[in-house]
Amino acid sequence: MEHKNLTLDYDKNLINKILDDIEMRYVILFLYIVRNDLFEDLKNQEIVDSYQRVLILDEIFKDNLKTFWKEEFLEVAIDLGLIRNIRSLREFEAKERDFVVKLGDKTIKIEQNTIIVPSELIFLMITKKFKFLTKKNFNLALTRLKNVRCEIINAIHNFIFEIGEDNYCLSDDLYYILDQFGNFFQSIKIEVTIEGFYDRFKEISDKITEYVEIFDPILNNKNTLKKINLAIEENKDVIKHLKDEKVKLSDKFNTDDIDKNAPIFKEWNSKLIQMIKFRNKMEDVDKKILDVKSYYSGKKKKNSYLEFIEKISFNEDNIIDKIQDQLISLRNEIIEIDKEISKMSKKDVKLLNLDYEKFILTNGVNN
Repeated sequence: MEHKNLTLDYDKNLINKILDDIEMRYVILFLYIVRNDLFEDLKNQEIVDSYQRVLILDEIFKDNLKTFWKEEFLEVAIDLGLIRNIRSLREFEAKERDFVVKLGDKTIKIEQNTIIVPSELIFLMITKKFKFLTKKNFNLALTRLKNVRCEIINAIHNFIFEIGEDNYCLSDDLYYILDQFGNFFQSIKIEVTIEGFYDRFKEISDKITEYVEIFDPILNNKNTLKKINLAIEENKDVIKHLKDEKVKLSDKFNTDDIDKNAPIFKEWNSKLIQMIKFRNKMEDVDKKILDVKSYYSGKKKKNSYLEFIEKISFNEDNIIDKIQDQLISLRNEIIEIDKEISKMSKKDVKLLNLDYEKFILTNGVNN
């Protein structure tokens, strides 16, 4: 068979490579979800008519959407971010009937049996769930997806098409290939859950690193960090081990002539060791989060993205349960750390170190 159009038989490897690129993956997936989950591939004319009925209104009220849109359509539309001034279905339901709904100047249009999505809206849909995407990388992804070189023959496959100026639609070839693999909306929700957990983990981890920096910047040095982790692993006194390893700590760590029973020393030393051990624990959690992500991404990826979607759609190998169990376990690992970290601020840690340094000046070496 002559190979012209994008097909699964010839282009599966190429499709997986494109889906491995985060920016391109989300452009494709959200265009697919708009077409499949929101508009049901234009197979239900009632959905199209009800959507068009709202678009022609000069001003759109909550009551209009409740009247014309089915609940399932409304739920997906809100989840995707089509309604600019509503973040969730719960928020929408809490509004008064005459609440003015904003769809934005640029929204989805249906012309000549084609669903057309403005690039601005695609970007907003993605960044509502995945904050890390930059406009620069997003625009680059759009450019690349319009012209993807085939791996089999000297040809170009259009994964998306630009219609007019800055409006896009998913290619039919790619849509029907993806449609064979299951529930993309569910796979996105799983990714959002994992990324949401990672974002919260990163907030706590960054705060710990910031606090450790206040005690002494060298404690965040990569080589010092390795020595600290080894000391914890071997159940050694961390500071003594660092001194034995000739790490150049600041003078406040010269505690030989310090009164170890002094309350300020006990508090300072206790918080220091606590922060160091918390950071060590968080590094271990970080590795475990990467293991969860490895179901669909990373150097040690267990599945291609198409395989991941298929497994998620049918819960093959209990993949959803495994991911949920791993995230619950990881949450339990950091919950106590989070509680302790939340009890103090950067200002508190700075004041503790200042008080300890004053104590050294008046009660320390040779005093």
